[in-house]
Amino acid sequence: MPPPLSTIPLPALASELNVHPSGRPRNPPLTLTDCALKELVQYKCNLHVDRDASGRQVGAPSVVCEPVVRLLRMCENGVSVETTAWEGWRKRQEGKVEGT
Repeated sequence: MPPPLSTIPLPALASELNVHPSGRPRNPPLTLTDCALKELVQYKCNLHVDRDASGRQVGAPSVVCEPVVRLLRMCENGVSVETTAWEGWRKRQEGKVEGT
């Protein structure tokens, strides 16, 4: 089992990437927006059981899967980080999302 990772607040993500876990600064520093944006689709699947009004199972259970889209930034030096929440936050900060 991998060691637990701490959660990084969205505003600090870009700067936290430039510090190694040991505390040493990354050299050369990364600019997250310069890293390639990639999309990964995973699926969350659940067992679905139809029931009648009395609560009895009707028919065979089925597996229902829904896509979960994740965004990642992959940098040339091999660093990759999931940025799904950060991408939306960054656009809101830049005023690119309608209604903000």
